[in-house]
Amino acid sequence: MASIAPQGVATHLSINGLIGVTWTGAGLGIIFASIRFAIRIKRMKRLLVDDYFVLLALVFLVTNAVLQTLQAPHLYYMLLNVTGPDIVYHGLKYTHYEFVIIGIFWSVLWSIKGSFLALFWLISDGLPHYRRVWWGVTTFAVLAYIGCWLASILNCHPPSDYFRFGKCSKPIDIRGSVISISYSTAVDILTDLMIMYLPLRILWKTKMNLHQKLGLATVFCLGFIIIAAAIIRAVAITGKAYSDPAALAVWGIAESSISMIVGCLPPFKSFITSHSSSANYNYNSSGHAANHYNRSGSSARIKKRSITTGSWSGLPIPLQERNQNAYQNLEYEAQAKHDVHIAGGVNVRAVPPPDIPRLSLSEDDSGHGEIRMVKEFSVVTSK
Repeated sequence: MASIAPQGVATHLSINGLIGVTWTGAGLGIIFASIRFAIRIKRMKRLLVDDYFVLLALVFLVTNAVLQTLQAPHLYYMLLNVTGPDIVYHGLKYTHYEFVIIGIFWSVLWSIKGSFLALFWLISDGLPHYRRVWWGVTTFAVLAYIGCWLASILNCHPPSDYFRFGKCSKPIDIRGSVISISYSTAVDILTDLMIMYLPLRILWKTKMNLHQKLGLATVFCLGFIIIAAAIIRAVAITGKAYSDPAALAVWGIAESSISMIVGCLPPFKSFITSHSSSANYNYNSSGHAANHYNRSGSSARIKKRSITTGSWSGLPIPLQERNQNAYQNLEYEAQAKHDVHIAGGVNVRAVPPPDIPRLSLSEDDSGHGEIRMVKEFSVVTSK
């Protein structure tokens, strides 16, 4: 049986080293996800939609680690025994595992994108324009995910040769691999940029001090870390998918683990300033909170009251009637002629006066002065 020195990453990384890297990434994902879930359950008493996307990503990440562990012996046999008697068997086993691993890799990344989209869906509540943009971004993300699977399948020419040993190493297949990696990286980055645009655009319009804006912008810009990982991975493996499969494995593990960790960060209080934020919302002439902005401009005199948030949490949630019993620790205090204190928790109550109507998050016809009451900050946006 012929044996040769390993090439590429395998020169410095043994099979046990690769397995160690794999489970280190998965372990970090488990730790960060556990902390995220603990924070959310402690504050919200339950998991929310974005948490379930993170949980899905974690399942994919751990599954990927299991498959990488099972694939590793076949990968290193191929690298160390190019002319070995069992090269066909190990080569085919590697290819079968790799096809699934690549798909699960993209599933981790897109599950995290889904988590951010679920978060930003809540932030955009009451903003029809941003909701339409959200639907456009979500549609693009779904189509891009499907495209990544198709790009992987079409690596081999013809695709029917994908699981035939030695049939997918032709020059056209190598070029197809470069195109596939380039496409998947491009849509990965573009989707992240589109997702980040949603909250940053809203934040840009808000009336908050610079310190608070920077704190929230840090949360919303976490996607740049994933983008950096995607670029590094693409540069490291482009043109090497066939010649250095160990590098493909390592960088896939790295990007998916980084994506998982970043996806767990938004609820962490260290990323959000503990200082209270201030914003204005409208009271009508009786001193009670107005349900809607006046569309005609002919209503009674409008008074402005300053409202201060005293509670910061992991997820912005609009104070709408349908959600009042679902979320905890909603603490807002209005400093005005008629002081109003809204105490958090289930069965949110307001005193005095007891008959203050709920806040409305609807957007007026002109698109001006949308009231944004969210769990991390209370702001008035203007267009």
